[in-house]
Amino acid sequence: MNNVHGATLIGAGLSSYLLNEKRPTTALIPAAAGSGLLLLSKGLEKGNQTLAHVAVGVTGILLFQTLRSFLQAAVPDVETEAKFDSATLNRRKLVFGLMSTTGIAAMATYIAGFIEKRKNG
Repeated sequence: MNNVHGATLIGAGLSSYLLNEKRPTTALIPAAAGSGLLLLSKGLEKGNQTLAHVAVGVTGILLFQTLRSFLQAAVPDVETEAKFDSATLNRRKLVFGLMSTTGIAAMATYIAGFIEKRKNG
């Protein structure tokens, strides 16, 4: 699940950057984080606990932010509605919703792995 989440972050970040005429550098944060998560994959597969905790931390921070951004787009306040047109809000719902969904799945996978490891030993 780490690879799926990492790839989703890369795709979502790059598409957000390229689809926005202003080219906001903040859109590249998920792509950079996703690249980092992909780099951690080999260590995670080998059971490296330090790398697992790093992956959980990065995923948790990004999940918090992507959920927050998704909710802002899904239930916009007056300021958000003034800042974005409806097409942009829909795109933001899609992108942040996708990143949030894979982030939740990744966190569930990490937590299940930690619980299994604790049970076994």
